[in-house]
Amino acid sequence: MQLAITGTTGHIGGQVARLLSDQGLPLILPLRNPSRAPRLPDCEPRPFSYSDFELAREALQGVDALFMVSAAESPTREQEHLTLVRAAQAAGIQHLVYLSFAEARPDSTFTLARTHAATEEAIRRSTMKYTFVRDNFYSELIARLADDEGVICGPAEQGRVACVAQRDVAQAVANIMADIAAGGTQHQGRTYTLTGSQALSMEDVARILTTCTGRPHRFHNETIAEAFASRRAAYPDTPDWEIEAWVSTYTAIAKGELAQVTQDLPRLIGRAPLTFEQVVTELANSPAAVSAPPGSGMP
Repeated sequence: MQLAITGTTGHIGGQVARLLSDQGLPLILPLRNPSRAPRLPDCEPRPFSYSDFELAREALQGVDALFMVSAAESPTREQEHLTLVRAAQAAGIQHLVYLSFAEARPDSTFTLARTHAATEEAIRRSTMKYTFVRDNFYSELIARLADDEGVICGPAEQGRVACVAQRDVAQAVANIMADIAAGGTQHQGRTYTLTGSQALSMEDVARILTTCTGRPHRFHNETIAEAFASRRAAYPDTPDWEIEAWVSTYTAIAKGELAQVTQDLPRLIGRAPLTFEQVVTELANSPAAVSAPPGSGMP
């Protein structure tokens, strides 16, 4: 069975590709710039664009199962996703594994989750088999929410977030794709919500950052108005839709939409998820490992 992975120049897609390549699986790597493809054995980079139906369809010819990572954040992201779903079906994809987001709903507080909801619905309406992998905010993202003075500013109130390590998400996806490649059907029609083993408040996050880095951190609970004003002042050229996404990172946490802890991840990877403390310690020892994913809602 031929597998393809989008987004392999990014953190999740790149890790999934390496994990599958290590198992000896040949891969198609559709990329906007194929020259940037990771150098892996038996992997074929192909020119590709989320927004170009014909180019995407051509890039996916001969592919049986596709792991779809989100396009870059933009006002046209939803349309780009829908174009790729149509292209995947036209190319004859049998099974599409989509990296979505926790609480993906049309009315999600986190604005970027709404695009994931629309994408999921388009995939459901297609003729393809599907698996949705909904991850929570990444621990690597949460670990760098503080400003240069160690202050995390945002309207999160006392809400909690069950953040998850990127490495764990990549391992879960790689296991799913390997199962599909081996002919397994257990993931068909399934929706997995990947979280860490704890739901942390921003005060918890600040305390852990202080302990693990040796630098003082604290949480300042901004009002929503203050959050919009501070980000517009700091990033005057940033469009309104992106500012709203940044602020909604915190308001979604405040509303409890990202506090659920599930057992999907340990079932998929066969071990306990990495803790936030483990991720922060790793990042403190290797700052270059920090990667803000698409849909991160930073800063």
